[in-house]
Amino acid sequence: MFRPLLILLCVLSCGCSVPHDCTGYVNPFIGTLHEGHCVPGATVPMGMVQPGPESVDSLYEGYFMDHVTGYRHADRYLAGFTQTHLNGVGCPSMSDILLMPWCGREIAGTERGAFRSEYNKTSEVASPGYYAVRLEDNRTQVELTATRRVACHRYRFDDPATARVLVDLQYGVAWDSTRLAGNVLEARQEFDDYGLSGYRRPREWAPRDQYYTIRFDHRIASVVELPAPDSAERAPRYVLSFEMDGDAELGVRIALSTTSVEAARRNLAEEAADGESFDVLRERARSAWNDLLSRVEISGDREQRTNFYTALYRLYMQPNDIADTDGRYRSEAGEVRTSRSGHFFSTLSLWDTYRAAHPLYTILTPSLVPLFNGSIMEHYAAKVADPSNPLEAHRYLPRWALWGHETHTMIGNHAVPVLVDAWLKGLRPEGYGDDELFEAVWESLRKSHYRNHTELIDTYGYIPFDRSLSAVDDGRETVSRLLESAYDDHCAALLARALGRTAEADTLETLARNWTNVFDPESGFMCGRRADGSFRRGEDPARVVGEWVAGSDFTEGNAWHYLFHVQHDIEGLMERMGGEEPFVARLDSMFYTRTGRPYVKDLVWNIYGTLGQYWHGNEPCHHVPYLYKYTSRGYKTDAILRYLTRNFYLNAPDGLRGNDDCGQMSAWYLFAVSGFYPVDPCGGEFVLGAPQAERIAFRLENGRTFTVRAEGLSDECMFVASVTLDGKPYPGRTISYERIMEGGELVFHMVSRPDGAELQNFRCE
Repeated sequence: MFRPLLILLCVLSCGCSVPHDCTGYVNPFIGTLHEGHCVPGATVPMGMVQPGPESVDSLYEGYFMDHVTGYRHADRYLAGFTQTHLNGVGCPSMSDILLMPWCGREIAGTERGAFRSEYNKTSEVASPGYYAVRLEDNRTQVELTATRRVACHRYRFDDPATARVLVDLQYGVAWDSTRLAGNVLEARQEFDDYGLSGYRRPREWAPRDQYYTIRFDHRIASVVELPAPDSAERAPRYVLSFEMDGDAELGVRIALSTTSVEAARRNLAEEAADGESFDVLRERARSAWNDLLSRVEISGDREQRTNFYTALYRLYMQPNDIADTDGRYRSEAGEVRTSRSGHFFSTLSLWDTYRAAHPLYTILTPSLVPLFNGSIMEHYAAKVADPSNPLEAHRYLPRWALWGHETHTMIGNHAVPVLVDAWLKGLRPEGYGDDELFEAVWESLRKSHYRNHTELIDTYGYIPFDRSLSAVDDGRETVSRLLESAYDDHCAALLARALGRTAEADTLETLARNWTNVFDPESGFMCGRRADGSFRRGEDPARVVGEWVAGSDFTEGNAWHYLFHVQHDIEGLMERMGGEEPFVARLDSMFYTRTGRPYVKDLVWNIYGTLGQYWHGNEPCHHVPYLYKYTSRGYKTDAILRYLTRNFYLNAPDGLRGNDDCGQMSAWYLFAVSGFYPVDPCGGEFVLGAPQAERIAFRLENGRTFTVRAEGLSDECMFVASVTLDGKPYPGRTISYERIMEGGELVFHMVSRPDGAELQNFRCE
């Protein structure tokens, strides 16, 4: 009845022959230092599990930003291997169910630090679907692979007679290591001869119901429960020994479910049956990745291919399908439901991914988009309104969903552009009709809920930072919240107009113009306003603020970053600034003049990935390099793209200048290298940029191929002189989704100096 996702992925190759193993170009260690927050563990595309290492260095009091995803490439020790991870996020969660094998040594003490092991860095190997490392202190070789719902471990012990495995059911990453004692709200478990099964409810970032079964391929000889390091801990730790009978290898499989232990066991039986070896499962994972990565073929040297295919790999590490093999999942309200499509995708970092990741999915894998969006609608349909709580008095589409739960992170309702963009492209959410879709969009935008300031906006046309009309109004991030909600209103208006809902479309179009109410012509920036209409002035436009600052104007950004955050009306913004010349001057000031760098006054936060005031490491800036293309100075975009792709995306652990944020940073790179980008990510128009590879071919699901070539591209010839499409001159600034999906060849003719270019002040060096 339900369509297995792996079958879907196998169809994606469309019968095209794969010229090489694309997985060989992926380096999962890129972005595992500084703010990349990437993880090198094993996973399959959009899988529920991501088994991988947990690293530590010295025993310090807190993790704070270093280890929000559990791993940092520079760390000296490994604490063990957990079954779930997030890709490139800025908040800690997951790292569930830690296992640590060892042999040949006595562990002194029972504190968590006692079980850590130094590891041989040269032995550490990671590729799509596989991770391996040698634990030096613990004298054990560890290998990991995965299916969609099952983490698979293989340990080889130097001394199997003394083989032991630590199972820590309390462990999980947190903002501060002192919070670990409160990580699990509830736990229960039971053993049998070959493993244990149970339930745990971790709480960090969002509470999650997690059922599991852990199966060893050797009989358990003894179970020793360790004392809890903190009396507040709710889940136990065990040390297990095994009847190895001289066998040096121990296999472990950990299956997860949100619904029941029985479902976890069924997931294990259906995806990783006893007769299937670790090597068979590893090859199956690699093949699934190669079927997906081979959708795009790129020319270039090994470094460029590595950066490109690693970005493509990171794009599909999520959303994560957390439904059981029978399509059942547990909703935020605790109800076990059956998905209409058979899949339930969560890990939806929509404030980030609406900008480029979701538009890219519509090109590369349009067959998956209705499943993703059907799950977004499932989130809405399963959400229970609470009239007694003003923050949750109405249902709304997910903002940042983790394992089916809303984390209440970030602003806007950016499921709206994701749903509307796909709908306009003919990609309708699986299992939901147009009326259901519009209701979800309208209710999410027009009914008050957490960080959705409908009463203030309807009254003032903006969000005063000094006035509250309801319990949801907190006077924080008021400019960013207005700008981002105005964009969502614009997208909803497109849907309403297409559905013939004229009155609603008129209302939404009016709301979409509210961005004009926070543009201060005196300062030239978007500024906070008081209820009396006066603008806030005198603030340092370089200072980054957010929800941690009372009365703040912006969300993880400054006045420079949000000055250009009008994705749906660039021409209107240019007019407000006084025309093309002042608009270009403001862009130049952001990128090229010495206005300093963005800084955070209130937190210890190292900001990476900046060029002048431009902050590539955070998403509100991502479309800004392309805005020169709306003017006669489009060549400045070409230079900036060359600089960013060459300096902010490197084949190294510290090579990613900012959080990957569930694939958004990677999606930006994929678009930049390919020569086009969705400045307005709803509606299917892509602004032409400057390709960074001589040839890229997209093998589309409809059997056609869309090819981009950059003739004459070199380090000096980085500028676009002209463009042709299928051999004919193409003078347009944008190319449509429909035209891309028709296939063909888009050729950019590159030169070292465009006609009329002012080269003296804009090279990014």
